Amino acid sequence: MKMYIPVPTKFISSFTEALPFDVYVERSEGIYTAIYKKNSSHDEKQLARYEEKNIKNLFISRNDKLEFENFLINLNDLEHYEKTHIIEILKASLELNFEYLDFASQELQTNLELATQNVKNSLYLLENDLQMAMDIFKSLASSSHLLKHSYMVSLFSIVLAKRLGMKTERVILAIGLGGLLHDIGQTRMDQALFLKNNLSAKDWEEIKDHPQLGLKILDHNNCINTEVRSIIIQHHEQFNGRGYPNRLHNNQIFPPAKIVAIADGFCSLISLTSYRKTNKTPKEAIEIMRDDLGHYDPDYLEIFAAMVLQSKELK
Repeated sequence: MKMYIPVPTKFISSFTEALPFDVYVERSEGIYTAIYKKNSSHDEKQLARYEEKNIKNLFISRNDKLEFENFLINLNDLEHYEKTHIIEILKASLELNFEYLDFASQELQTNLELATQNVKNSLYLLENDLQMAMDIFKSLASSSHLLKHSYMVSLFSIVLAKRLGMKTERVILAIGLGGLLHDIGQTRMDQALFLKNNLSAKDWEEIKDHPQLGLKILDHNNCINTEVRSIIIQHHEQFNGRGYPNRLHNNQIFPPAKIVAIADGFCSLISLTSYRKTNKTPKEAIEIMRDDLGHYDPDYLEIFAAMVLQSKELK
């Protein structure tokens, strides 16, 4: 696991107040030294020297994840930051939420790591409305697991999309952003719903509103294209027509939404949540998804299964 996350040197130099986390420099490969402690100020001349030496990135520790997320949630004045710095803040928040899974397949591990760059690139689709982008990420980060889940769904969705031959930049960026935002509607709901062990029929009906709520949140954002919106509204539609909100059948469902649905189901099953105290192995998750006949596109699911059923437990 990467214990240190890169952030641009210029991003650190843009702080006008005390730093909310420790900052490190990589002295040599894999060797990090703290140069600024939390609640201290940066040294502009020192940062300028780093720039002269072509040191473009400094680092924050993964152990400072909570401090970084608090910084993100409390960040209100964006005027002190350049546009690229805001994108870098969002990129760092995603990297801190990356969960390194133990897959024996080096190909899958590599593809997941490569997908991180695709997801980060998708953030540039939001650059024309950075205030909304920041508000979105604040909402996701305010949940104990939603930002992490959204990022993992985005990564697995991109890897599956590429395996299916969807490789154009427009499609990959839409899937990356659609995966990140697929559950954004949940941030407008009573979070107590997601802490319950047993949901009532009324609770389920309320939860089923989150795709529409997601579109309402993004309604006035011209940065969000039709493809991303289709993923958000359709990621709970089912192959057999029993999904929601519009009971679409197989060919009526936008293919990237089918992909995100599979990644969403898989990541939910393999992760611990407030309402699920034990997580499933990749093999168990795939078996559960296969048994849920008609829920997922069967062809897409089998290709996804071939990707992930190479974990060490199966060897």
